[in-house]
Amino acid sequence: MLLEGKNIVLTGAGRGIGKHVAIAYGKEGANLGLIARTESELNDTKKEIENLGTGVRVILQFADVTKYEEMEQAFKVFSEELGLINGVVANAGTSRMGTSHEFDSKTFDNILKVNVLGVFNTFKAAYPYLKKDDKKDKARFLITGSAAYISSMPKFAAYTASKYATVGLQKALALEYKKENITFNQILPTMVDTRLLRGKRAGDGNKPDNVMNPWDLNDYYVFIMTEKANKVNDQLIVTSDFEEIKKILKETPSENKKDWNTFKEVLQVKAPKILENVRKLGKLVEYLMLKEN
Repeated sequence: MLLEGKNIVLTGAGRGIGKHVAIAYGKEGANLGLIARTESELNDTKKEIENLGTGVRVILQFADVTKYEEMEQAFKVFSEELGLINGVVANAGTSRMGTSHEFDSKTFDNILKVNVLGVFNTFKAAYPYLKKDDKKDKARFLITGSAAYISSMPKFAAYTASKYATVGLQKALALEYKKENITFNQILPTMVDTRLLRGKRAGDGNKPDNVMNPWDLNDYYVFIMTEKANKVNDQLIVTSDFEEIKKILKETPSENKKDWNTFKEVLQVKAPKILENVRKLGKLVEYLMLKEN
């Protein structure tokens, strides 16, 4: 198991991306601290992890990421129950579609609070309990961002603004804490079949072909928590690039994908723009090669 003995905390773990990442972490042997506001959903996540039979510990805390006092208390409990924290995923998010000049200001404010202040509160609450004593096994702080940072969306002004903000926040934190053993990274998915995108229809089996399943993202979240990602810092992982790389890997003869250096030559011919985008993430490409095998 790739994450055996690690202690990882996730926000927004009751459904969607957070739920499936939590299950993936549990499958890989990580002990988990899970945060959400809805008790029934979080209990369901815990039950699915326990049914894996990996024997990991799962501690639940019901908290609102926009309220620092609740997050502070949640991490205090996680520390007491699990010990020092190896990784944190700031995943909780919200969105709402609407014509900007008619958009409700309170809704706009709430989106920014959940998506930006929530990430800040998560880091601030986690910081005292992060395991920062080993440069060979750094603490990981991972943010769920969005491809809205790459391609802005009309009628999603608040959501798009919030995802630009998390990129700025990450860059500031990475600079501020560069002398401490913490890495900061962000995963930028395209459209995913969650309630954030499709409301109550999410998971009905009728998603459009261009919409990802939440579990399609697990590889990216697991990779960041592994030893292979120890030197990956202040990176934006644009999942659409790596989904294309997965397709190219399947079509590439084994002798041309022995490692990142050999596969770079393939990408240079087939997808030079993607190569430029992922040049600093060769370890992730190699991880996907291993998964393919």
